[in-house]
Amino acid sequence: MDLDADLAALDGYPVLCAYNANVDAIRRVDADLERLLAPPTDAPDGRLDSRAELAAAIARTMRRGSGDERAMTDDFAAELETTLDANEQRLGGQAGIMADVLSVLDAAPVLYTYLLSERQRARFSHPDRIRFPIDADDGLDLRPLREAPLAAKTKLNWIFEFDAGDAFFDATATDASRFIAASRPDEFDLHTPVDAHSRALGERVGCAVLSGFHSVNPAYDDGKTFETCLDNAASFVRGVGEDARVQVELGVTHDREIRRAVRERIVPEADVVSLDGHELNQLRDDLALPKPDADAAIVRRYETLSRLCDSLAVDALSFHAKDYFLAAFDDAYLPPAAVRRGFDFAACVAAAKAEDGLVTGPADIGDATAHPPAAAGERAVETLADHLGVSGESADSDETAVETEGVVAVPNRVVDRPASTVGIGDAVSVTSFALANAVADAPTRER
Repeated sequence: MDLDADLAALDGYPVLCAYNANVDAIRRVDADLERLLAPPTDAPDGRLDSRAELAAAIARTMRRGSGDERAMTDDFAAELETTLDANEQRLGGQAGIMADVLSVLDAAPVLYTYLLSERQRARFSHPDRIRFPIDADDGLDLRPLREAPLAAKTKLNWIFEFDAGDAFFDATATDASRFIAASRPDEFDLHTPVDAHSRALGERVGCAVLSGFHSVNPAYDDGKTFETCLDNAASFVRGVGEDARVQVELGVTHDREIRRAVRERIVPEADVVSLDGHELNQLRDDLALPKPDADAAIVRRYETLSRLCDSLAVDALSFHAKDYFLAAFDDAYLPPAAVRRGFDFAACVAAAKAEDGLVTGPADIGDATAHPPAAAGERAVETLADHLGVSGESADSDETAVETEGVVAVPNRVVDRPASTVGIGDAVSVTSFALANAVADAPTRER
């Protein structure tokens, strides 16, 4: 790795991040929370509407040991905001977290989000390094975040974090992760004032990471539906993608019809889809793909990703797990060396964020190299290399990795007791993609 070269490649590199940002109210899962909530009852896949349903959703997530997200009803969201105290509040939402970490690393993010309140804007680390798209009299204008129009309302999500071994009612966490109870205000409808400028936005950035499609409501007060909202978003993605490579974050929703619509309307417009283990399993099940019978999880995931690339007609799928990162792609995507470089850099970002909960600057990335690649990740990557019949070591070093035409896999750098798990996957997703694009086709014109 050459971290100085990586940071130089990101310096000033413009990346569009949209649509979802909010404030995260973070609460540890402990005995105090157990006393505040009701004993778990059945938690149907609809919106959370009671403390008992919330407790059941948290317990189920802890048993599985990987993150999950459920929407709340408006009334229940209001109840929690007025009666439950957070251990801390931070910037949240995929687009918000992504723009923030890019700004900390001296890139040049462009952020669009809804309900940008003063309370939310104050939580960005470097708002002076983030631009906001505006529909101006003479067309698209990218203005400093401090000049963006502000909303009086703040979108607030609750993040319930737990460590491996934590107990909650009759559940014990099998790994460190979090459950998200998300608000779904009507303002989040995937329509923006700059929809007509999507092509111009794509011309002004090097690449784009678009997220939040899973957060649409089934229906809106003004008559819109999730389908009309996603159709509008698909047109936006298509316009941006005319000149910029686009990565779509899949996201988790328990509404099968929304998942179908995202898969059919949004995914075909993207160059690459980024997803985690929960999202991968949902996608495989929705498409009724057979579960591979390989013994090793990484091989099963690789085979599933390869089949999904064909089923979805997308150039690439980028997968992040706790111990390793894995991508499957075709010839139309980025060069394998660029994908590998993005993953290697993102592993340092993941360790830096896990260690302190926040990435505060480029120096944190260098400090994170004190955390070696995870042994479990190295074993997994070596297993995949054996399955593919390729070398599991780099040609110019003893680092463990797979880097061939069509597949890249690298071990992550794992912090044993993370200060926080919130946003690690988002930071990995955006930094790996941004750096891969920056080194593969660095902009030759001012954007």
